[in-house]
Amino acid sequence: MNFDGRLLIAFGLATLAQGCALGPEKIQVSPSFELPASLVGSARPVAVAAADTRDRKKLGEVGDPNREMFDVSVEDDPAPAISGSVSQALSRLGYKVEPYSSGDQDPSLTIELQTLKLESDKRAFDFLTTLHAEVLAHARNGNRHFDQKYDITQRMNTAGPAYASDTSKLVNDAVSSALRDMLSDQRLLDTLNN
Repeated sequence: MNFDGRLLIAFGLATLAQGCALGPEKIQVSPSFELPASLVGSARPVAVAAADTRDRKKLGEVGDPNREMFDVSVEDDPAPAISGSVSQALSRLGYKVEPYSSGDQDPSLTIELQTLKLESDKRAFDFLTTLHAEVLAHARNGNRHFDQKYDITQRMNTAGPAYASDTSKLVNDAVSSALRDMLSDQRLLDTLNN
């Protein structure tokens, strides 16, 4: 047997072994993103809060529809991780971040994770896994308000069904991108600053 044949057999066995490892997946949301350091916040205090307002806690299913499908869900409440990531980014932008304690703090930024939806489609030669994330931001400063939804769709092609590492990467990349877009929105920053 030549080298190519052995490589093909090894790949097939690895794929088969992976197929045996499929099961229900619990994803940890831990967004991570970088923004350039800036003094746009001018040490201005801002209260930050986040909430998971999704109707369905299940993201979707992965697996082979001809065999067995498994649920994918978020393991813990993602709100603290989202609030922490946003707070770190706002600090890098020069804001003095404070915990959100009531509805009368100005300026304030509240973030709602509204949608995390996962779809896995078996195609002729691969699987296409798509994740859609929607984040809603509410910025308030006195009588000024700014509300904006940031949505991101990310896709991944894999030889077999998406595994926990694949779906975790999709979830965290999508949420991170939505949060980065939110904190790069000059209209939101203008509301917090004025």
